[in-house]
Amino acid sequence: MSFINTIAITSSIAACSTVALAGLPNAHTWPMEHIMISMNGTSIEAHVNTSSSSPILLERFVGESYDGNASALDDMYYSDQYGWILDGIVDPGAGNSLWIELVSQTNGLETYEGGRRMMIGDQTFDPIFGTDSSAMNWQWSGMMTHNWYAAQSAGDYEATYSIYVGDSAGNAVDGYSAGEVTLNFLAVPAPGSLAILSMGTVFASRRKRA
Repeated sequence: MSFINTIAITSSIAACSTVALAGLPNAHTWPMEHIMISMNGTSIEAHVNTSSSSPILLERFVGESYDGNASALDDMYYSDQYGWILDGIVDPGAGNSLWIELVSQTNGLETYEGGRRMMIGDQTFDPIFGTDSSAMNWQWSGMMTHNWYAAQSAGDYEATYSIYVGDSAGNAVDGYSAGEVTLNFLAVPAPGSLAILSMGTVFASRRKRA
């Protein structure tokens, strides 16, 4: 079975409201950043344009709460900006598939299963990559997938993953070489949240002067 390259349309919406629409987390407020996965012979290769000097922002939206399993993101700094995507045709062989395994990450970083960015209602928000004692590896369908990365505290985070060809149980298949990629994050308050906090500070100052 071959995975066919998925064509992604990059879209960015600059403004985000202080309350998420219909109890869903904020999405489309960041441009997509794709983790490109390709195959060179029997070797998996991975590439992403971010680094420790240009991390993806995890933002916290003060006062918001989300419906269903998405409530895992309540009061968290989070983003779905990173998306796994195929760069060309990748053929893992009959009965095999692509697996992604967490190699290492900064303490406090959590990950929840997403999906297509335009279909938030269809996403499971199940914990993956060791979050809430979940498995360290995750079977990827080969379709563009934007998982949710989250943290409780502001600061720098990173996670390194191995992308490999595995059987249905996630065991690595002999004859294929794995690829590796590191994702970088910086958790900060969302711009709207900073404005709200600043207003609160101004009001408090005025009360003291009165």
